[in-house]
Amino acid sequence: MNGNNMESLLPCVFTGESFNHSNKVSKLGFSISCYQGDLPLLRGCLSSIRYFAPDAPICLIADGNFCTRSFERNYGVQVIRKEDVKIAGLRNHSFGMGLTKMIAFWEAPFDTIFHIDADAVLWGDPRKNLPEGNWDVVYNEPHEEITDFIQKTQYFDPSRIFDHINSFPWEGNPYFQAGVVCIKRNVLDLDEYLRMLEGQRKHPDIFINGDQGMLNILVFRALHSGKLKTTSAHLQSVIPVLENEDLEKRFQIIEGFPVVEQATILHWAGPKPWRENKEIFRKPMDFFRARGFRECGLSKMIPVEIAMAMEEFRLREWPKGVSDFKIFLKTNIRQFSKRM
Repeated sequence: MNGNNMESLLPCVFTGESFNHSNKVSKLGFSISCYQGDLPLLRGCLSSIRYFAPDAPICLIADGNFCTRSFERNYGVQVIRKEDVKIAGLRNHSFGMGLTKMIAFWEAPFDTIFHIDADAVLWGDPRKNLPEGNWDVVYNEPHEEITDFIQKTQYFDPSRIFDHINSFPWEGNPYFQAGVVCIKRNVLDLDEYLRMLEGQRKHPDIFINGDQGMLNILVFRALHSGKLKTTSAHLQSVIPVLENEDLEKRFQIIEGFPVVEQATILHWAGPKPWRENKEIFRKPMDFFRARGFRECGLSKMIPVEIAMAMEEFRLREWPKGVSDFKIFLKTNIRQFSKRM
């Protein structure tokens, strides 16, 4: 097994130079945020971008000190790590699950940031779906009815959150799934976002669901105050709200090639397409994960199924097993101590 293959399967730690994101700014690029546990799906995400949008620049916001060398080398990915973030409030408070992506909207090296969560793959070139005209934000067209329950559990609870932030006309807005969104750099209110981050640290039960509620508040408050121009377009297909039978028909791979009827981004915004989730439609992610391993130098002598299984075990199952064992020890030691 050569060095590239070893790098694909074994852990490594980032030891290189930080990314200098004061370089030339590109007009439009894709941003992705991830932590180490996202790496198996990130591999598929990056491979899909290179397949369908090979000319697009890519910026990765990395939450943690993990290795990204093969992605930088094979996909030209620009990586922003915590020490590279210029704005102190973002550097100190906007890393973590559901928050890291927000950094891109002020610090990514693009005039327009097309953000994609790592648990997603392109199916066609979604840039073709962006509308013409003067806009600041393009969010996904409505993918489900926003019931009272969904409003309060996926976005924000109006009966509680306005005790902590200024109110705005919140009813009837087409709140969007925040895993795929296109935003011009610096158009969002940074000060308001930092205030909401402070509110989330104090009241995590009110500022819920990571970035999604806060991003929607930033967008629709600014829209109602005339500070932003927004529009919607078909950007993503949200896997959990679609039936498997429909997914199987719409997203086929025939003779090794994806069949694209409409450009979209397939987003597993819910249960992830891991091997153990047998009921989850995951063929497109498996296809691009396998392709990504070959693109990053995995020998043809090694079956990609084995490589994918090893990667999931190393980055997901083993860390979880260690964590569970530590909890088991801590709990039992505490109980044993009480008996003494």
